[in-house]
Amino acid sequence: MLRHSGDLGSLSPGAASALATLARSGPLRLGDLAGVERVSAPTMSRMVTGLEKAGYLTRDADPEDGRAQLLTATPAAHDLVTGLTSARIQRFAAAMEHIEPQQREVLMASLGTLIEALEQ
Repeated sequence: MLRHSGDLGSLSPGAASALATLARSGPLRLGDLAGVERVSAPTMSRMVTGLEKAGYLTRDADPEDGRAQLLTATPAAHDLVTGLTSARIQRFAAAMEHIEPQQREVLMASLGTLIEALEQ
């Protein structure tokens, strides 16, 4: 969802999405994050390296498997994601003001149906 939500600073849309997933979900292994984001492990590895260099995530040993690493969003990442989310909400609210009330009702009902279908 963050992929189309406005100014991402120096982050690619994919990196911003991965960072939002980490901030929301908590620590994840690289392979698990790649699965959630639906990208290959090598692609996620490149994103993670960039995010780590930018100070947005840390890598720590997984206590359940010392060979694996857990990726954790830093406080700076949480601040960035919160800002991006606020900007997205403001953008949607501004767009909704341009839609007639009757059309908004139809849109909201349709979105509810879509969400239910996606959850199945």
